[in-house]
Amino acid sequence: MIRGLYTAASGMLAMQRRQEALSNNLANINTPGYKEDVGVIRSFPEQLLARINDQNGPTVEGMPSMTGQPVPIGKLHTGVYLSETLPTFTQGDIAQTDSPYDVALTDNLPPEQVNGKAVKRTMFFSVARIPDTTQPAAADQIRYTRNGSWSVDDRGFLVTPDGYYVLDSENRAIQVNGFTDANGNTVSAGQDLKITSTGELQVRKPDPNASDTYEPIGADPNNPVRIGLRVVTDPNQLVREGNNLYRWDGQNAPVDASTDPNLNGFYAIRQGWVERANVNPAQTMTEMMTALRSYEANQRVLSTLDSTLDKAVNEIGRVNG
Repeated sequence: MIRGLYTAASGMLAMQRRQEALSNNLANINTPGYKEDVGVIRSFPEQLLARINDQNGPTVEGMPSMTGQPVPIGKLHTGVYLSETLPTFTQGDIAQTDSPYDVALTDNLPPEQVNGKAVKRTMFFSVARIPDTTQPAAADQIRYTRNGSWSVDDRGFLVTPDGYYVLDSENRAIQVNGFTDANGNTVSAGQDLKITSTGELQVRKPDPNASDTYEPIGADPNNPVRIGLRVVTDPNQLVREGNNLYRWDGQNAPVDASTDPNLNGFYAIRQGWVERANVNPAQTMTEMMTALRSYEANQRVLSTLDSTLDKAVNEIGRVNG
């Protein structure tokens, strides 16, 4: 009976933590690029029960009966626990914002063969906090996100809502206002910033006769500035750090998408759009109700066992004078 108390309590704790993960998903339903967490529930190891010093009990199918050995009763399940929560990196819907600093990343990369197994690949924007914007970000500073709702700071750099610099393909901060062009002029893109489907950043030429002509941002026209798109093989090796950011914790670091021509056509950037969270509100609410019902069922089992113990101690075991 005491075992039943621990089993029911473990189920209540697992459902409580699952409810917390579902609530967090629902709270971030309006967070651009958010990826929902799915709780992984596992059972504790099974135990084998046996009667000691009792050789006259019934035989159990599948269990050997040996002379001089305890008589097996069967298996005992000792409850469940929420071992971890894993994000699901499915593509979210995209919503139009018409802001030149908002971008939505859509990708459908083919899986990569690793040790004979097909491993999923996903693309992310690379961002970082850089103390010196004249230098590229170090590997341990880089974080990855799908949130493409950006803005421009007072120095003209593209930044995330949390102040991280958006990086280019060379891990440098991207400056769209007040940069130096190929002719040595100081140029600001402003609302005329253009981002192509492959991530190249362009600015309208200061020529009234060529209003629809754009040129690459940066001092080297032969090396245009591109948004740093990184291909992550097996995104389950990413560690969530909060603020919709992930840190790479695997062996092979994510690679630049522009260096692999085989990926052309499998991804695109849409300016003036953002990727919404991949949370299904109706399904999440249903799962929250299911978790609540399961919690209440374990709670009733716990209450029943407690009342049974109370009767066993205070009524059956009482000695009447």
